[in-house]
Amino acid sequence: MAGVTASCPSCGSPIEFKIGASMAVVCAHCKSVVVRSDRGLENLGRVADVVGTDTGLALRDRGSFRGRNFEVIGKLVLSHPAGGTWEEYFVHFDGRDPGWITEAQGRWSVVVQVQCDAPPMQSVRVGQPVTLGSFGAYVVTEATQGSFLSAEGELPFAARPGSPRAFADLSGPQGACASIDYGDGSRAPLVYIGTEAALGELGLQRAFAAQTGDTQVKAKETRCPSCGAPLPIRAPGASSRIACTYCGALSDLETNQVLAQQDIARAQPWIPLGSKGTLENVEWTVIGYVERFVEIEGERFDWQEYLFYNEAQGFRWLVVDEGVCRFGQSIGAGELDTRGMPHTVGARGMTFRLRNGPNWATVSRVLGEFYWKVQIGERVVAEDFENRQIMISCEKSETEVNWTVSHVVPTQAIVQAFGLQTRAAPVAEPEEPVYEAPRGNSTNTLVVLIIIVIVFLIMIRACASACTVSSGGGSSYSTGGGGGGIRSGSGGGGFGGK
Repeated sequence: MAGVTASCPSCGSPIEFKIGASMAVVCAHCKSVVVRSDRGLENLGRVADVVGTDTGLALRDRGSFRGRNFEVIGKLVLSHPAGGTWEEYFVHFDGRDPGWITEAQGRWSVVVQVQCDAPPMQSVRVGQPVTLGSFGAYVVTEATQGSFLSAEGELPFAARPGSPRAFADLSGPQGACASIDYGDGSRAPLVYIGTEAALGELGLQRAFAAQTGDTQVKAKETRCPSCGAPLPIRAPGASSRIACTYCGALSDLETNQVLAQQDIARAQPWIPLGSKGTLENVEWTVIGYVERFVEIEGERFDWQEYLFYNEAQGFRWLVVDEGVCRFGQSIGAGELDTRGMPHTVGARGMTFRLRNGPNWATVSRVLGEFYWKVQIGERVVAEDFENRQIMISCEKSETEVNWTVSHVVPTQAIVQAFGLQTRAAPVAEPEEPVYEAPRGNSTNTLVVLIIIVIVFLIMIRACASACTVSSGGGSSYSTGGGGGGIRSGSGGGGFGGK
């Protein structure tokens, strides 16, 4: 459908609706949300200016995904109830079909609108299976509500600035994904179906680069709002929080406000932040470091997590738990068979058995930058399922569930990849002392036990002989042994959520 040109009812500047699916457009001059209807054009109010974030997409960017060309014609900015904002990009494929491209946790999703009934918002729960008609079965990974904060270009719906926008994100098999947009509840839900993709699969031709000739994405730098130290931002546009390596202050990148202070005197990470290394044929940059712990029967178990970033591949995690290194990435909930929960889960033709959990995993320390709203003291319910050297981990909160698959990586491979001086991965040490049962030399202990048993048997035999001699009769004696149990605990490695 040909574009429609009109004049903004607020300032008179020219505005354009490029496709028939667009219901609203944000005037580039006065920032008013202009809605078209049978009654003409209506001004719904002004939006806040969109702050440039150097994110993956921008207005008028073009690309090609799986044989279909697209152009970014709208940009929506929403505030999250947990704090901060996120962005979604309204696109049209081949000049006609509307869709969205979104990014969360380093995973990009490409979806198009379909005609399908959706379940009521109040009935949607995280982890719950949902069937979307002929499009198949999905699993709810997030269900919450944001607020319409700002926008650029065109939008497929009419919404007043500040109005609520409820939504549910879903995961399906083989990378499939879906999203249900409930809006403010005044209209029927909009259903979008699509697939996950790496940024490199979008074939981007950036409008800004075409105008300026600048095709290289540059890291940014900010200053710590607590001590003023320079802090490089290695994943600009994707990171939400940053923790200063000089003073330990955790701050929000959007508001530049300090959220928490940490003791910086503790040991520095095994892999220094900013390190670059090639692992599994991809060059990664270490941008974040997290320490977490669980408590099991009064005993505390700590581990460390390193956040890796590559612009084309997104985010990965390296978990170091008691000297064992695991390299992992997110996996969609729809890829898993959870019918065996809480004892087993199935994935990729394998069965994974419960190793740890469910336990409360708590963040105790952070350094560097992160793609989710990390907090000191943040807690999620964590579970680990294992099949030999592969582990499936689950983290769940009231509004979100995240799954990760990881595999054991030789420590020497990490040492070589990042040029580390320390040859062995660190063993987690608790921040506060915890009780440990006395540990002695196991060999000496075994010898002592054997001697005691032998002496005990000799005494019984001697007593039996004496009794036989004195009584002149035959009698038999039997002895019973008691078994001692050894309690062992294991800390489960987990991964950050949104």
